[in-house]
Amino acid sequence: MALSHACRLLGALVALAGLALPARAQIDERQVKAAYVYNFIQFTQWPHALEEPLVLCVLGRSDIDTELRTLQGRVVLNGLRVQVRHLAPLDDFSPCQVLYLDESQRSQWFDVQRRLRGMAVLTVTDADGLADRGAMIEIGRREQRLTFEVNLPAARTAGLMFSARMLKLASYVNLGR
Repeated sequence: MALSHACRLLGALVALAGLALPARAQIDERQVKAAYVYNFIQFTQWPHALEEPLVLCVLGRSDIDTELRTLQGRVVLNGLRVQVRHLAPLDDFSPCQVLYLDESQRSQWFDVQRRLRGMAVLTVTDADGLADRGAMIEIGRREQRLTFEVNLPAARTAGLMFSARMLKLASYVNLGR
């Protein structure tokens, strides 16, 4: 990735990390969550070369489906294009490089986590507390700001690495020490 492109993306992530959202701005919050997902992809390194397309799987239906669909065809990571797929809980996760699971799918987490074992799949959620239970990135709210927490041991187990720049922006990073 070109340095100037990376700097622009980091700038966008910094701007999003500091964005205050009024309670009535639900649509804006959804857009910010989708932008976070896009930027998390940009700042993640997989243990192997990814092939076209980069598949962003969404478990079930999410309240940010419309916003996630705007990522369809967007370019990420060395020119790969995003393909957004919706999956049912029992579907095959092997095509996924990223899995988004929202609060409505919380009850599926332990089964999903078991089925993802050994797979290099970035897991992102907005379900409160799932970063403590093995999700790699959890988007949440602190006061009037959207923030995110990172579970590094979960990412390492899957062979994923995150940019130090992204980790600096996280509200909390579980280092697993």
